[in-house]
Amino acid sequence: MLVDHARRLLNKAAQSTDGCVSVKRQLDRAWPGDHSRLRGLESRGDLVWLGEQAAPHLGGTFATWQITPAGLLQLRALAAGGL
Repeated sequence: MLVDHARRLLNKAAQSTDGCVSVKRQLDRAWPGDHSRLRGLESRGDLVWLGEQAAPHLGGTFATWQITPAGLLQLRALAAGGL
């Protein structure tokens, strides 16, 4: 169960000013492990995918998600120990 990862990633999104969380594609074009975790949270409806965007410098691509109202509820349940 990814409760610790879910809490960490949802907290990261909830604490940002725009409610978003991003991961950067690695130099070998692979995504870090959090990319698949974020996709899992997206499939549950906790996050919505906003897309990929090139960074202002060369070699950087970011995938970005935004927390949903359901994700905020999930985060509250995780914080309360309900899950």
